[in-house]
Amino acid sequence: MNKIERMKITGVILLFLFNLLGVVPSMGQTQEEKVYSKIDLMYNVLNQKDKATLPAEEYSKCFDEVDLAVMLMIDSLPTDALKAKAELVAYKNVMNTLGLYVDRGGTDLTKKYKKRLKGLDMKSPFIDELPYIYEANLYGRYMMNNKIGMSIKRGTYVLKNSRNGEFQRRFVQPILQGYMAYYGYSDSLRMLMKDVKRYSRDSQLLAFSEELRAKCLALSKGKVAPAFTMMDEDGKTYQLSDFRGKYVLMDIWATTCGPCIKAMPGLIETSKQYENYDHIVIMSFALNVGQEGWAKFLREKDFAGKMVHMRCESNISQFMTDYAVGVLLRYVLIDPEGKIVDAWHIAPSEKEFTKIFNKEVGIR
Repeated sequence: MNKIERMKITGVILLFLFNLLGVVPSMGQTQEEKVYSKIDLMYNVLNQKDKATLPAEEYSKCFDEVDLAVMLMIDSLPTDALKAKAELVAYKNVMNTLGLYVDRGGTDLTKKYKKRLKGLDMKSPFIDELPYIYEANLYGRYMMNNKIGMSIKRGTYVLKNSRNGEFQRRFVQPILQGYMAYYGYSDSLRMLMKDVKRYSRDSQLLAFSEELRAKCLALSKGKVAPAFTMMDEDGKTYQLSDFRGKYVLMDIWATTCGPCIKAMPGLIETSKQYENYDHIVIMSFALNVGQEGWAKFLREKDFAGKMVHMRCESNISQFMTDYAVGVLLRYVLIDPEGKIVDAWHIAPSEKEFTKIFNKEVGIR
């Protein structure tokens, strides 16, 4: 009996055992999803610690046995379409098992891994017929395998290659939202929005992208900063307009935000550096409901009285909408005329802050 025949027999035995023991599909799954779950479970054996840490030769043997068992199971499926989709799920699992082994340092199997992926066609029309989670995992692992690392580049890849509008929306929409929350209307976000307009097959994604673009443009340089009311530590109320004639750098935070609290001592130091400039106000601006708890927090953390501390006295949800606040920390710089200088300003903790900020506020 030669090696190939032994492998086939082993594969048949493994397939029998997987059928007997290994698969208990969720009640809500379709028949197709049960097939895909079964394939996942068969390959997942290879990621168990006792297998994933094997020497390359032994791991290779285990992989071949499981891979053959999967191929035999796929061959038994009733339609060519289901076989094609199941093969795509198998490729996803190959990348998540053999591929991960190679990534973890098993470079002896690199050639084997590349050879096993040769038949993968990412332009296959069957990819768009897979359930979302399988399509997303296949794209994600394929892009990782091909060093398509940045979220923006991944979004563009999906837009250009997927013909499934719903998948495009579910994959790209969080990328759009995340990049706007962290970076505003950056060059990268503009590029992805252009690709949405060019390649999207989903009207909801197009509308969402345009809505985000409008929010970014409303907060672009030179636009009037949305008005709001605030209260200081002593309970005195102010309007944004009360600071006309001054540059206002606003640190938007909350007492429930760990990174915000950690950054506060640095912000206090930055405010001290500029305290002798009458045309500059650096303030912390808390999105907290209730004066007493906020003021007490400042005292307990020894932040009180050390810089201008304000709390949002307007409707917080409205403020977050007006300023497109999706994440904290967030810094906004407003000029003496009450207009936006930068609604997603660089943080004071960054090396370039002083040079950029001094230029913006006219300090030479």
